[in-house]
Amino acid sequence: MEAVQHFLLNKLDLSLAHRQTAKEMILNSGMEPADLIQLTNNADAKQKIRLLCFYDTFSRTSPEYFSTQLHTFVDWSANEKHETNKRSLTNIFLTFLKNKQYSFTTKQEELITEVCFSWLIDDSLVATKSNCISCLTLLAKKYAWINEELIPIIEQMYPNMPVSFQSRARKILK
Repeated sequence: MEAVQHFLLNKLDLSLAHRQTAKEMILNSGMEPADLIQLTNNADAKQKIRLLCFYDTFSRTSPEYFSTQLHTFVDWSANEKHETNKRSLTNIFLTFLKNKQYSFTTKQEELITEVCFSWLIDDSLVATKSNCISCLTLLAKKYAWINEELIPIIEQMYPNMPVSFQSRARKILK
């Protein structure tokens, strides 16, 4: 287990190869999700960035691994300021909002909604804003009021945003 922790904290970088190696090490070692979360809670800021990017990738291919830790990702988002971490967290939210097998509680969905609206209207970068409108669109299927708030925000932001945001926004506005 120490070798896995050492790799995750000291060797893991943002490369896909290292993310794949980390996934294999975790699965082969039997490391529990709660232990991984605790490791992240004790990590420094740079390590947390790399770990969250890894969790984003890992959750896409193995959502079951993190299914008992959804509350942690939601809790982390409430105070997150770093753009890379925001993007990773919203990607994780998207993975689980699209997945019918695992779901957030109503309270978690409320916090995700609040966080996404906040990040959408603040100084977040375009990737975060794009992910936020995608998360909110998925949540709007369950909570119709979200569309009433989201559509005017998107329409207002649309002309001044990069093409990458506009592309996603057009799909949502349809």
